[in-house]
Parts: sequence; structure tokens; C-alpha cells
Amino acid sequence: MYESVVKPLLFRLDAERAHELTLRAAALAGRSKTVRGVTRRAFSVEHERLRTNVAGMSLANPLGLAAGFDKNARAIQIMGSMGFGHIEVGSISAFPSTGNPRPRLFRLPKDHAVAVAYGVPNEGAEAIAPRVHRPEHARLGVNLVKTNDVRRPAVEPDVYEDYARSFELLQPRADYVTLNMSCPNSAGDRDFFDELPRVAALLDELSAVAPCVPVFLKLKPIGDAGVLREIVRIADDFPFVAGFAINLPAGKPSELRLSTPPGELAAKPGAVGGPPVETLVNHVLKTLRRTIGPTSRYALTAAGGVTSADAAYRKISLGADLVQLYTGLIYRGPRLVPTILDGLLRRLDAEGHDTVSAAIGTHVDS
Repeated sequence: MYESVVKPLLFRLDAERAHELTLRAAALAGRSKTVRGVTRRAFSVEHERLRTNVAGMSLANPLGLAAGFDKNARAIQIMGSMGFGHIEVGSISAFPSTGNPRPRLFRLPKDHAVAVAYGVPNEGAEAIAPRVHRPEHARLGVNLVKTNDVRRPAVEPDVYEDYARSFELLQPRADYVTLNMSCPNSAGDRDFFDELPRVAALLDELSAVAPCVPVFLKLKPIGDAGVLREIVRIADDFPFVAGFAINLPAGKPSELRLSTPPGELAAKPGAVGGPPVETLVNHVLKTLRRTIGPTSRYALTAAGGVTSADAAYRKISLGADLVQLYTGLIYRGPRLVPTILDGLLRRLDAEGHDTVSAAIGTHVDS
């Protein structure tokens, strides 16, 4: 029904307008316990083989909703009933941000992808915090980012204090926190942590807030194993760092496999999300898993092109403990969630693994 009825209607609208309407409907649906129950029965796939434990958290499955879908934490309850093992809201900054000028979200239908140039618009941690409540059936992550505001430039120590402010407000309401340290659409901020001592300075600042939930560092898609080793070495000194996530690349690097004509791409600024980034992200994921090793305390989260069970399994076999999707929902709708989970069970059978955890990293050396 989604692909034949709902999607054609939404695709008649501006992409951001369609997204806003979807969020409003989701927020309204989430207020009803009955609707949440019906949604859960329709989309959940419960199987012991899919259960996993990441950073001390028990999850029903490794599939999650990526940050970016629900920036202001308005749809937590319904998305938490849609079969995901975890959902991640945000990115949220310490202070409100209007983001970049519109239009700033574009569909790339020839690639089943999007170009995202939002610039992390959100209402700010203080306004959002009262809406952040853990859903009943999924783990809740909160994605934090430095405030994107020309009046708040990326300078020390302001950046660290910005993260610490939002962290202190939101960590009590989350199961884990992700620090978005490389938003590809905040041009003035995205390179701040290229100077790696600043990563340590940020983690020092957060130490003073006494983190009590697992923290993930969301990094640029760095393929340089030496840089990744240095980041891991820095994280080693901070026990609350539980793992790493991989961000989208800024702009449209040549490594992306795009069918959209160059002229059309030029009119649609922003980072690409969806199948075109899959190969690039998977390369970084494999390098990062090799860097931390198979018995490391660190867990890895990967998104980018998760539009099928095979795509999700590829990331797991390359070292991802958790996989996330967002763009796939735009093109495939909510049935994509149980489709992927059912497909993962079939892949486990085909590959001879008893559990999804047993498949993590099995293709890192291939």
C-alpha cells in the first residue's frame, strides 16, 4: 500500500514538506496505545536469533532508525513500536538552530537516495528534553551535535561546553548517546575534530558530567587506518566510550555510485544518503573493525544503503554490531523493517550462524 498509494502522494510534495507531514502523523499515532499495539503486531519480528547485546544493552534485534528522521523527538513512541531494536533521535544541539535555508532536502529517485543539506535544525536540548521518553519495545539513542549558529562559532572551549550542556540534559532520558562530531551539512563545524587532540578535550569535558550511559562517537567516513587507530587510542582513556558510528560523507565525492545526471545533482546540494554511499561506508566499516579488532570493547554502528536484508547483513558481516536505516523508509515504507528482519533470519540459515551476533565481522578478512 505504501509504494502504490502513499508514496506517490508524498512524492508530489516538496521533500521536506512530505517529511514534516509524516512526522506529524507519526506523533499523533504514537499518542494512542491501541495504535501502538496494532503497529507493533504488524511490523515486529520477534526471534531469539535476532536478539543481541551491545554496550551492555539488550536489544530485540540489531536494526535501528538512524538519526535525522526525528530531529525533535516527536515520534519516539510510534517508531519504537515499528519493529526496530533501537531508534535514535536528533541531531540535537544545546541551543536552538534553524539550520540551512530551504530547500534543503532533495530526492534522487534514480538512485533511491536523498541529498540532505539540513544543517541540523532543531529546537534545542532544553525544549526537546521533556519529550524524550524511552519507548516500551526499543532502545532509545540521542544524537547530539554542536549548535549550528554563526553567532556560536566552532572555537575552544565553547564547542565542548555546547556538547556537555546538551549531554547533561538528555543522557538521563536515553539508553545511549551518540556524539555527532562531523555533521556533513554544518560547513563551519564539520572539520573541528580533524585536530584529534580536540576529541580528547571533548571527552574530558564530558567526564565532568559523569556519563552514566554508553557513548558512541560518530566519525567522518575516514578510510585512513592510522587516523582511526589514533582516535581509538584516545577513546581508550575514557571507559564511557562504548563504540563508534560512521557519518555520511560531505558533498558528493567521486566514490559514490550515482545515476542521477550531474546537472541535476548540482541543483541539489548536500550529503547523499542511501544506496550510493553503501560501498564507501562499508569500506570504512571494514577498516574500523580491523582497527579495533574482534575482541574490542567497542561496538560499531553503520548506516548507508540499508535497503534490504542483504545490505544489512553485509554491514554485520563487515563488523557492524548495529545497523541503521532512514532513506530506505522514504522509498520502501515501514514494511521494510520486517522485510529486513525476516531476511536476516534467512541469511543466518544460509550462512550457518545460530545468532546474528555470531555473524558480526565474519567477512572482515575476506
